[in-house]
Formats: sequence, structure tokens, C-alpha cells
Amino acid sequence: MGCHYQDYKGCDDVRGVVFDIEGKYAHFRKIYTNSSSLSYTVPPRTTIQGIIAAILGYERDSYYSCMDSSLYISVRKNSSTYKMTQTLNYIRAESASDFTKPKNHTQIPFEVITSKQNVSYRIYVGGDEFSDMHTLIERLKSERYVFPPTLGTAFFLADITFVSEVQFEKCESYTFIPISSVVKAKAVEDIKLEEMSLLKEKMPRAFGENRTLKLMESYFIEDNCGNITVKLKKEFPYWKVNYGQKEEFIVFM
Repeated sequence: MGCHYQDYKGCDDVRGVVFDIEGKYAHFRKIYTNSSSLSYTVPPRTTIQGIIAAILGYERDSYYSCMDSSLYISVRKNSSTYKMTQTLNYIRAESASDFTKPKNHTQIPFEVITSKQNVSYRIYVGGDEFSDMHTLIERLKSERYVFPPTLGTAFFLADITFVSEVQFEKCESYTFIPISSVVKAKAVEDIKLEEMSLLKEKMPRAFGENRTLKLMESYFIEDNCGNITVKLKKEFPYWKVNYGQKEEFIVFM
């Protein structure tokens, strides 16, 4: 039974898929940065929409309204990461001729996410009302992507690994639950303080036409790839997912 992302009532089980995306480097540009390109720690929901759109071959920025109402998305870190800053040399273009014969350049600090091995994220996608869910699952299984997947920018190409086709089961609890994914901050009533590295980042939740910002949300992220043990507010469910010998509890973004 399908439902919209803002209304989970009556939505018990949702068909979906779990896959990993990884690469040597990643960059998810913070929307408020200008002269310096800072990066979020994990891909925002809008970036994951772009990854799905690349797999399916959607035209750039044509899919936000469709995916906002029909897809549930979440993410967790698979690998420990750190950030480093590189300086990129951009063309300073004041006229059309500067693109072919540049006279001046400008240097921009650019924050890059990297890891001792690979930067890796686990992506959870569900949606009975998403018309291309079957196509998405089949393309992930067969590794046939219309456009090459990337980790935030065109020059950070990524590899995708299909994990499992799944059913997400809606659950409600008034006790502490270990959540594997990022957690929407406004959904949290209490957090069990354990040995962990907890981050809070405000990221874009939805874009409108012409990539206009519609909604920002704050999320808790466990930077060491562990669980976040939280008690959720009663109006916010969590979702149980089983694959292989693994059972996880997640919260959709």
C-alpha cells in the first residue's frame, strides 16, 4: 500500500531496494556555500534522487516533484571518512570569448570527502507508487545504468553494488530503537548517549522547478558508521528491513 512521504498513516509495507554506492572521492556541495565549496558528510535526499535519475535516464532536474511524492529514501555511511580541502583553478569568465581564450582565473577552495579505502554509502529506496520501481530494481541487478553514477560531481565517478530487493515494514515504538540510517532531527524525542560520533547537518529535502529550494531538514548522522539509538516521537514511524541474515531499522529522510 503506497502513501506520500508526509503521511505514513495506513502505510504498512513498502516494496523497495537496497544498494551500495562507492568511489574514491565524494563531494555534496552545501547549498549555502558560495566562494568556498563545502561538503555535506552524506548525500542529501536530493542528491540520491539524482543518482536514481541517472540510473533510469531521467533528464536533469525533471524528476523532483515526481520523486518527492512517490519515493522514500534514506542513507547510512558504510565507511569511515575524512574531509580535505583542495584548491581548484576556475576560469573567470566575463564574456563569451573568455571560455575559449581565458585571460583570468580564480581559485576556489573545494572540500573533498575521502577514505583510507573507498567512500561508501548504503542507500535505501522504497515506493509502491513510484512507476519505475521495477525498472530501477532490474537496472541495479543487471548493472545497466543510462548515465554513469557519481558521488556528487561529474568527475567523482562511482560504482554501484546491488544488495537486495526488500520490503520495508512500518513499525511504531515508544522505547529506544537502534537506527542504522540517518535520522530526521525533528522526529527524535530522546537520544541514548553512547560511545559514538554524532553529527547534525541541515540538508535540502526537496527542490522545486528550476532547482529552487522547497524544504530543508536537519538530520543526525553517526560518523563512525554505527547505529543511533533514539526514542522517536509518536507521529514518526521507523521501518524494519530484512536482507540476507541482516535486520535493520531505518528512518526515511
